[in-house]
Amino acid sequence: MSNNPVEKTTFLQRVLQRTGGWYPTIAVFVTQIFASLGVVAADYSIQVNAEFSRHELTSLLRISSVAILATNTLLILFVYLAYKEIRTGLGLWKKNSSQDKGNIDLKAWQQITSLSWRYSAILFAVDLFLVEIPILVFQAVSLNVTINQIIYTALGLFAATLGAVSISLLLLEYLLKPAREALLPPRFEDQLSGDHGFQLSYKLQFIIFVLILTSILLVAPIGYHQMSKALETGDITVLSTMQVQSIVVSLLTIFFGLILASLFSRSISLPLNEILDTFSKIESGDLKERATVTDSDEIGRLAINFNRMITRLDSLQGDLEGQIAMRTDQLRATSEVGRVASSILDPDELIEKVVNLITERLGYYYAAIFIISPDGYWAELRSATGDAGKKLKDRKHRLAVGGKSMVGSAINLRQARIAHDVGLEAVRFDNPLLPDTRSEIALPLVVGGRVLGALDAQSTEENAFDEENTETLQGMANQVAIALENARLFRETQVALREVRANQQTQLSQAWSDVLDTEGNLEFSVGEKLPSEIESTSALNIPLALRDQIIGEISLESNSDWAADDQSWVEAVATQAALAIENARLLEESQQVALQERLVAEITGKIWSSTTIDGILQVAIAELGRTLSASEAKIELKLDSNPLQRPTEEEEG
Repeated sequence: MSNNPVEKTTFLQRVLQRTGGWYPTIAVFVTQIFASLGVVAADYSIQVNAEFSRHELTSLLRISSVAILATNTLLILFVYLAYKEIRTGLGLWKKNSSQDKGNIDLKAWQQITSLSWRYSAILFAVDLFLVEIPILVFQAVSLNVTINQIIYTALGLFAATLGAVSISLLLLEYLLKPAREALLPPRFEDQLSGDHGFQLSYKLQFIIFVLILTSILLVAPIGYHQMSKALETGDITVLSTMQVQSIVVSLLTIFFGLILASLFSRSISLPLNEILDTFSKIESGDLKERATVTDSDEIGRLAINFNRMITRLDSLQGDLEGQIAMRTDQLRATSEVGRVASSILDPDELIEKVVNLITERLGYYYAAIFIISPDGYWAELRSATGDAGKKLKDRKHRLAVGGKSMVGSAINLRQARIAHDVGLEAVRFDNPLLPDTRSEIALPLVVGGRVLGALDAQSTEENAFDEENTETLQGMANQVAIALENARLFRETQVALREVRANQQTQLSQAWSDVLDTEGNLEFSVGEKLPSEIESTSALNIPLALRDQIIGEISLESNSDWAADDQSWVEAVATQAALAIENARLLEESQQVALQERLVAEITGKIWSSTTIDGILQVAIAELGRTLSASEAKIELKLDSNPLQRPTEEEEG
């Protein structure tokens, strides 16, 4: 129940730990002892002014002692019986048991904060009606004293009552500090609403009023009595007696004032210093520190409000740290999804890793990715997490695009669909394999204006998908969509590249076949071939490869073994030779094409230079025969006996 763990306990705290529920009664008893000291000054003032005889003084002291003892006993019994909740609360606090912080704590807090001033008010009434009035009646009836003696007695007793009340108020307020700390409710609202303490301003006014009135009640009667006596007797020595008595009473009054001032100043300075110490600790960064609430006045309420402010600040900082940590995890997960999306070109592997990352990094209950079927009518499950995901994938689970499901609706509308409470969502597929789902989100996979599918995530908590989570998941969905589109483009590029390579190889093979058919078997050798009866110790055969097509071979023979370096540089030469051969073929081919185009241009020019049909025919056949070195060339014009005709409707039918 303590609002702040105390590392070093004070004497009063140790007494509270030992006595528990008896502590308030003990505090009241100690307060009565110190309050009784004020009776000494009052009795002295009464005797100085009233000048009772020995018999009268003895009788007066006897009845005063009995009355004070009786009233103090009644007050102790009253505190013990009337403040049962305080005793119960402190008893449980002493046992360190986990009590129910309900009405008993609030009632105990209300009682402990009002105990000091309520006790002081009751003490004033009891002393007035059960001590002062009975003593005055006793004097008038039994002792037959004068009216002046009764007045002096009344003034002295009233001064003693004021002193006892003021000392009780301040001293009991101080002694009950550890009890108030122990009974402090956990809720700040209860602390403020249950604080029934005496206001600091009222307390200050009361103390000043008591000091002034007590000084007047103790000192003024002495001057009045001695001056009256001097006038009656004419004895000058009375003035000396008055001076001595005034000095004694003044010193007692000053001592009483010092006690009140000390108690009052400590009731203000101690809690303020504790709050300042708490300020320093919090300023250094310790937001777990709290001010100790031990007072029931404005300072106590200041500490309560300060603690509430720091608690809210600490809670806000904790929430911010939690949000930052969550946002960091989201950014880390998004970055990891981006890394996976940029490094994996296999769509199935990419989708599998993404759904696992979503559940592992973001802690969701279930995640899945759907891809639209080729006909565009279905969203087919490609990958999902958990046992439920495996079963759904084995069943070839699919949802209708635009149907009554979050996924189908997200694809159809091309925007995120969120169910903060799945029980209240009408357009949703309730999957029996996922009974713990409480909230769900479906986001479309959109790239370049095309919808590829949807990302689905589910959580066991309601309202799990706020604006930040939606942005994070949408970013992941966009990355997945781009990666899937890149994978598709990569596959198409690979297919086209394979087709181009196949065509190139076919063209290359055909081109070299034509070259070999034209040139014959091209083979060149240097050196002398070893006789057949002498076998070479080592042969090195390096193919002439061009675009994965072998167009020839380099063969080397030697009596010694070929080193690895030899093979390496021969391979390099073979590569360059193959490129040079291909370049030579291409050059020859381009020259041939250029020659053909030039001849065509020359023949065409000569044909266009002729203006008659006979001339055109003669020029054309002459130039073709000459260019192609033909032994005979012939050209003629004639009409076919069966010219091509457009079929009739009957023939088409």
